[in-house]
Amino acid sequence: MNVNQGVLDALGVNTLELSQLIYSSRGAGAFGAKSTGGGGGGCMVALTASNKCIPVAEAIEGAGGKAIITKPTEQGLKVD
Repeated sequence: MNVNQGVLDALGVNTLELSQLIYSSRGAGAFGAKSTGGGGGGCMVALTASNKCIPVAEAIEGAGGKAIITKPTEQGLKVD
C-alpha cells in the first residue's frame, strides 16, 4: 500500500489534505494507507491490526478526516 501511494504521489494524484491523513494513520500504527476512489483526493483507506483501530481512527480525525472503522466478515455483501 505504501509503495503504491508513493507512486500516486509521484504522479501528482493526491492532495495535501489527503496526504496528511495518510501519514497520520501510518504514524499511529497503520500497516499501510493510501488514497482510493475515482480521483479528486477525497478518500483513503488504512489497514491496521485490531488493537490499533482506535488510535489510527483518532489520528485520522485529529488530522481533519472522518474515520469509519470496518472489519471483514465471513458472509460478505448481503442484500435484504
